[in-house]
This record gives sequence, C-alpha cells and structure tokens, in this order.
Amino acid sequence: MRRSVILILALALLAAACSRGDDAELTTTTDNPVLITTSTTTSGGGSDGETTTTVAGTEPPEFEIIAGNTGEGEYVVLIDPGTYTEQDLRNLMVGFVDDYAPTTAHLIDSEDARDLVLLGEVTEAEQAILDAHYFARIVDGTTLEFLGPYADLEPVYIGS
Repeated sequence: MRRSVILILALALLAAACSRGDDAELTTTTDNPVLITTSTTTSGGGSDGETTTTVAGTEPPEFEIIAGNTGEGEYVVLIDPGTYTEQDLRNLMVGFVDDYAPTTAHLIDSEDARDLVLLGEVTEAEQAILDAHYFARIVDGTTLEFLGPYADLEPVYIGS
C-alpha cells in the first residue's frame, strides 16, 4: 500500500512538471537603461528554468565640439548637464576617438569650463568649476582619464 501511494504521488508530480501550460516570460527593466534582464521558463520539451541576461548598449550622449585646435587634434566637447554612467562617458569618448582621432579631447558639461580645460594653471575658483564640470579627457589619443565627479574611476586604454 505504501509503495502504491508513493508511486501515485511521484506520477502526479511528474505529470504536473510536464504539463503543457503556456510558457511564462518575464521582462524586467530597471531605471538603468543599460541593463535589461529577461527570464524565460519553458515547460515540456525544453530546459526548465532558462534565464537569459542581456546587456543592451545605449546611445552615447549627444555632444557638440565647442573649442580646441582641430589642426593639432585637440577638442573641447560639450554634453548636456546630467548624470551619466561610466559606460555613457566611455561610449561617447570611444566613438569620438573613432570619428575624430584626437590627440587630446576634453569632455565638459558647462561652457563655464570651456576655456579652463585649455589653461595650464588655474585659480582655486577655476579649479572648483573644473571639479564640477570636467568629466573626462583623452590623453595621447589612446587613454581615457576620468575627472571631476568621475575621478574615482580608473583610466581606460581605448586607442590603438
């Protein structure tokens, strides 16, 4: 008797696990537009509990070249004020290097910093402006250095 109860329970569990119900798909999007997670659960015929995570690339922020000496490969690049991720800044600067092949490029979000990034030495007040609005620079056409609010990020080699 005991064996038959166990056998019936095992068959019932097996039947429930193999039922041909609708496949459920769950998509979750976070506030971070870079990460999209998709979980798919399939029943019958496929693998149960498959999970796929996709990192979708985002478009880099729009920019404008507002100063510099293009003959020497030096540019000052202005983006709209806002909060950007490391990946946003990296995508923008990698694309900029690919399109313009700069020796030096300065990324800012305020025209107040436009001329300051080109100066060798700055006052304390000018440095405060740079600390708030100077996000990154390309050095020697190959190295992306993060500055100001992003100064805690490690430099990245991006050129060839």
